[in-house]
Amino acid sequence: MSKSRILKGTEGFEELATRVGLTPMEREARRASLERSYMPFQCTEHYMELIASLDEPYRTQVLNIVLPPPGLAPYQGRFDPYGNTTVGRDESPFLQHKYDTTLLVHFVDVCVSSCQFCYKVNEIRHEGWSAGQTHLKVAAALEYLDGHPQVNNVLFTGGDPAAVGSKVLVRSIRRLLQHPNVRVVRFATKTLAFDPLRFMDPELLDFFEEVQQMRGKQVVMINQFNHPAELSGASGEVLEALRRRGVQMRGQPAVVKGVNDDVDTLVDLQQRFLDHGVVSYYLTTFMPVRGVEQYGLTLDEVFLRVAAAKRRLSGLEKKGVLLASHDFGKFEIVGFAPRPEAPERIILKWHQAAMTKYLPQALLDRVPTRPEDVMILDYHPGTYCIDHLFRDNGLPHFDSGNQLHLASPLETVVPMPTPARVRAG
Repeated sequence: MSKSRILKGTEGFEELATRVGLTPMEREARRASLERSYMPFQCTEHYMELIASLDEPYRTQVLNIVLPPPGLAPYQGRFDPYGNTTVGRDESPFLQHKYDTTLLVHFVDVCVSSCQFCYKVNEIRHEGWSAGQTHLKVAAALEYLDGHPQVNNVLFTGGDPAAVGSKVLVRSIRRLLQHPNVRVVRFATKTLAFDPLRFMDPELLDFFEEVQQMRGKQVVMINQFNHPAELSGASGEVLEALRRRGVQMRGQPAVVKGVNDDVDTLVDLQQRFLDHGVVSYYLTTFMPVRGVEQYGLTLDEVFLRVAAAKRRLSGLEKKGVLLASHDFGKFEIVGFAPRPEAPERIILKWHQAAMTKYLPQALLDRVPTRPEDVMILDYHPGTYCIDHLFRDNGLPHFDSGNQLHLASPLETVVPMPTPARVRAG
């Protein structure tokens, strides 16, 4: 539960605009871009003060996280670009079993602040929460686990689970860890950036220490840090307190335009991960979210930024692979041919494919889905997302209305000793 005052709506926007020193022209431009966004404005006082304390370019970059930057949309995005509604259980849509060994529990639909480029825009509704609701969700998750023994880890997410009270949060995670099949609870949160002192609650810290005594059980914190400035000050101190209690921490930043697409910023972010004990988990491309498409970078652009940053990082700092996430799963962007600066083909491999029942047969007939197999697809410069890439290669894809298009039969792509290539028809 937030320890920092939360700014919301029009009044909150005006207070933040004044506090961070927006000019009248900047204020009007930001107001207009916010009106085009489908994500409501919400920001903690802690984060507002962080923005106000920064010098350029970090001030504008961090501001762009909670206020969409002005700019034209280069394409039309869609709602639910990760297919959450497709994989939700009919009787309990807050449970999602997309990958064989992982159960996602959508614990709450609230956050203490709103990232404007969040792909869960239809799921973050600020409706509030109650202890009774969370209790029922965990009970449903435990019942589901009983019937699906292959699941050995739970992704505890939302919204942001840290937005609820510590007593409810601790009780819920403890119940999940007590299930005999669960080895790991992954706790996804952005609150370490938005309101770090929330994690200094003794009840929460004592619980994390308690977990270290549970043989074969772990809580891994997935931190949504997108900018190096978010790991400064109080956040850095809290990360150290969590590390002393044995909490494993991972980072999986989205690389988005105007926030961290600057190579210097990407280098700083990954170096601070190492400094604070945050393992670079993966980096992901911007998902094509409706209303804030100006955050998008083309797939070749984001690859070039990440590659340039990796050239300046040590082996410990550049562990994160670059992924593009989609309804069908997570694709690792391996590279471009003949070279990234003049891309004609893109090389992908599965980081993780959704379970077969969630993949169209037209895709399964043509594309290998084992993680060791690669796909080489024709690439058009200016391609922003997997849907555009698959469309251009005659593969199943979703349009901006979330409608699935099944491609007409072309050559089948099968696993081969050398990579197969899918050609546009």
